[in-house]
Amino acid sequence: MLILKVHPMVEFAAILLAFYAAWLGFQRTRTLHFGKTVPFRRDLHVIIGAASLVSMLSGIAAAEIIVSRFEDKGIQILVGMHGNMAMALIPFLLFALFSGFYLYLNPAKRIVLPALHAINNLIVLLLCLYQIFSGVGIVRSLPGG
Repeated sequence: MLILKVHPMVEFAAILLAFYAAWLGFQRTRTLHFGKTVPFRRDLHVIIGAASLVSMLSGIAAAEIIVSRFEDKGIQILVGMHGNMAMALIPFLLFALFSGFYLYLNPAKRIVLPALHAINNLIVLLLCLYQIFSGVGIVRSLPGG
């Protein structure tokens, strides 16, 4: 059952990274939309953001594999809305990753795509907060949780 406790810890770390990437990205938003000239640590934003997004996507895949393996052994893990929300997160995570890489690889003065990227990522963060709370409930329901 230890494997079931690794997933939440790794995903929580990925979510913390995502919040840091969001804070870094907000510095760019302040310049583009609020008229404040502040430094934007672009490379760090990309590295931290990509690491968190890839970790989240990997975590979803790993969780699906882990749950299916336990179900094959007759151990029922009730994930319900937590699993459904993870599936709903996938398109948002992919948009975040690909729009972020596009913005990084094709630098130009833009307003719309960075705004869509930011709004999408705020949705990701909100959904991740739900995942934390629903995941805590799942971990508590496990034997030894």
